[in-house]
Amino acid sequence: MKLHSVYGQLLFDRKLTASFNQVKANKGTGGIDGETIESYEAELDDNIMDLLERLRSKEYKPSPVKRVYIPKKDGKKRPLGIPTIEDRIIQQSLVNILQPKFEDTLFHNWSVGYRPGRGVKRALQIILWNIESGYNHVYDADIKGFFDNIPHKKLMGILKKYISDRTTLGLIEEFLKAGHMEEGKLMDSDSGTPQGGVISPLLANVYLNELDWELDLHGLRFVRYADDFLVFAKSREDIQRAVGITKTKLKELGLEIAEGKTRVVNFKKDDFDFLGFTFQHWTVNKKGKPVFHVVPKEESIKDFRLKIKRKTPKSLTLDKLEWVNRVNPIIRGKVNYYVLVVDAIKANTELGQESHCVTRKIRRILDSLDAYTRKRLRVAFIHKHPSQIKEYKMRSRWNNEFFLSIRLIPSLWLYLNKVYGMTLEQFAEEKKQVAKRRYELAKQRARRKGEEYFTPHRLQKMQNAWNASR
Repeated sequence: MKLHSVYGQLLFDRKLTASFNQVKANKGTGGIDGETIESYEAELDDNIMDLLERLRSKEYKPSPVKRVYIPKKDGKKRPLGIPTIEDRIIQQSLVNILQPKFEDTLFHNWSVGYRPGRGVKRALQIILWNIESGYNHVYDADIKGFFDNIPHKKLMGILKKYISDRTTLGLIEEFLKAGHMEEGKLMDSDSGTPQGGVISPLLANVYLNELDWELDLHGLRFVRYADDFLVFAKSREDIQRAVGITKTKLKELGLEIAEGKTRVVNFKKDDFDFLGFTFQHWTVNKKGKPVFHVVPKEESIKDFRLKIKRKTPKSLTLDKLEWVNRVNPIIRGKVNYYVLVVDAIKANTELGQESHCVTRKIRRILDSLDAYTRKRLRVAFIHKHPSQIKEYKMRSRWNNEFFLSIRLIPSLWLYLNKVYGMTLEQFAEEKKQVAKRRYELAKQRARRKGEEYFTPHRLQKMQNAWNASR
């Protein structure tokens, strides 16, 4: 089924204004013309009517994107293309028209990236469902330079299968071929959709939709999030067949696998990573039951610590509540992401699948991250010559109870609250009981060794902490 009269649906000032509001909500900087969201909004009605008139007379021309680079977690830099505000408005309007149609008639259910009502939780559900169903051979694939290497000619050929409106097709092609400005020079290209463009995720999904249905045609299970995807099979032979089918289709699309980031995994003995989580292979627990674990990926944990560190520099002098307000949004964001795996398990259980997935290790990770956050804040609180030694001395005064009193959000509590409904009071009491048990165990160990628990050295440390807290 082809889409007709798409361009005519752009020609309404109310739709363009609604698209501007979406662009504004997504924030971001301006493009090469220097226009910002704030300056465009200052004369919004006039700007929208002027844009509408240029669209009606077909005088509107997309501008080159502004090339900027952002750091990646591996130390490299990722190129982004920032369109002008007007180009973003038009792209958003096209997405608003095309996306619902493609959702209804085109996209595969196992494609979950940049799609309404899907996302990471849906991806985790699909992965867990396949693992629990015995699909333990996994092709963990990544496409080499995907967004930079999509051939414009092939992409337009695919779009023509679904859109018959020549004006709309011409407009999309102009966006693709507008190029980018870098160091004052205009760079042209015959491939790629700029990361940073509003319409790029939709075009990427349309392009890789060809791969999705090819895998489906061969009876292969998969999950795809943008250019990262997993293919599942029950045997080594079937997964090798999947590798061949995937590479052949990608070659047809003018793309190739990033071999260094791609591998075949036997989940009975090997782990794999996807979307910031590590899926740890099948093992047997103490009760003899087969289980597998899911934990945050090591890079995600490092990113958590790095963000906390950047928000708690020793060079600033702030009120304690201000320090807490700097780190709480980071904690909320990370925990909200980590809890998605528990949400996915619950959703699959409601659909009738018995779960063997264990997430308890996440608690220990979050408890450790909480200790790191408190440590960073103690150092930040010490205004005169902050140091790790002074931080150690302040632990008895600035303890768990103190941080709760100034409304620091413990990531472990937030996780337990979202998963089990634990209140902050219950969490505080549990922490007290754990501390008491550790204290009693420490005294018992000292007695068994024939030693005094309150040694002169320990008493001196307690006195130092008391002196430091006065």
